[in-house]
Amino acid sequence: MTTVVLAVALIALGLVAGPFVGIVVDRAVDRIRLEPQHRCSACQTGLGSRSLRPVLSWTDHCPSCANHKGVRYPLVDVGTVVVFAALGLRFGWSPMLVPYLALGAVLVALSAIDIETHLLPNVIVWPSIVVGLFLILVFSGEFDYIDGINSALLGAAVFGGFIGLAHVVHEQGMGRGDVKLALLLGLFVGWLQPDLIDTTRLVFWTILLALTGGGILGLAYNLVRGRGRAEIPFGPALAVASLVIVVVSPAIAAGVAI
Repeated sequence: MTTVVLAVALIALGLVAGPFVGIVVDRAVDRIRLEPQHRCSACQTGLGSRSLRPVLSWTDHCPSCANHKGVRYPLVDVGTVVVFAALGLRFGWSPMLVPYLALGAVLVALSAIDIETHLLPNVIVWPSIVVGLFLILVFSGEFDYIDGINSALLGAAVFGGFIGLAHVVHEQGMGRGDVKLALLLGLFVGWLQPDLIDTTRLVFWTILLALTGGGILGLAYNLVRGRGRAEIPFGPALAVASLVIVVVSPAIAAGVAI
């Protein structure tokens, strides 16, 4: 019963949070002041508070240019719900659910932005790293999980170091934004395990999954578009791989193969 209650609560929370994540997606790249409304994807006209209805608002049309609002916003809504529900299954009513929900919302926003613009804005990534580290320190101290701090820092160093090396070797394939995102993801992937060896293993599982998923997506995209080598945003692959590893990490720790 408690699992059902948690699932319903997180679905509701995701539906409420999704439209606000959409506001960040819409405005972060241009650093426009946040307002409680979506904008038309064609002419950028504000659509009013009614546009914040989760999912259902996809039917809206712009009063200025009559264009459809676009599919980005409902996809962000649905993505937020799915991520929140998956994290709820992983952590249950544990206090650690709170920082991972915050991470999930950030990753939905960054993935949507990267898909549209091939950018991972510093205005989101750097504050998320600072806040994420703060939450890890606070929660680790509050719940006597001091070993988790070392694991989080190691995770950030290994993940960020690997992606940073890939950026140096092949700058066109791996941007600096991916390196900064890897630092954030490494903190939270590493925090899952107190043992440093297990932490390293989790991070390398994440990297392997991201590289595999990103590579398959890139091949499929180029095949469909008929292009030789199109630039594919790698941020979503990093984000999805990290969330998957977070969810299945107990199985990895128990030695179960993915």
